[in-house]
Amino acid sequence: DALFITAARDAEVIRSALRAGALHYLIKPFNQAALQEQLRHVAALRTRLDTLDEARQEDVDQIFGTRPPGSRELPKGLAAHTAELVERVLRTHPSGLSATECAQAGSLSRVSARRYLEYFADTGRAEVTLKYGGTGRPERRYRWVG
Repeated sequence: DALFITAARDAEVIRSALRAGALHYLIKPFNQAALQEQLRHVAALRTRLDTLDEARQEDVDQIFGTRPPGSRELPKGLAAHTAELVERVLRTHPSGLSATECAQAGSLSRVSARRYLEYFADTGRAEVTLKYGGTGRPERRYRWVG
């Protein structure tokens, strides 16, 4: 693992650092908090990798930071506009909601809401909990974790 600490500001030097495998590049002068933040970041990356047996593309993207949040490709049949709507609904309900509640809040069908909620859960952006209570199956509740 390499963390470059240098006064060099030349773009070619930064490109060389990337090619050499730099996880980050700190330009002097910087404060202690900036260094500590980068060291924590490196430690978090190592911890995340240590917990994975097999990585999903989402894991790799997060580790490498190669895609900005929102640029993830959606599976066939899911639309970016609807994904943004479901995300917005989830974010405005921090305690979580069911697929039915999400559908009502977003003016969607329950089936559509559930597909997007499950996609967010599969990609680690939503957390699913089960609410037990009445008869029948437990209710799946979704909460945005982002």
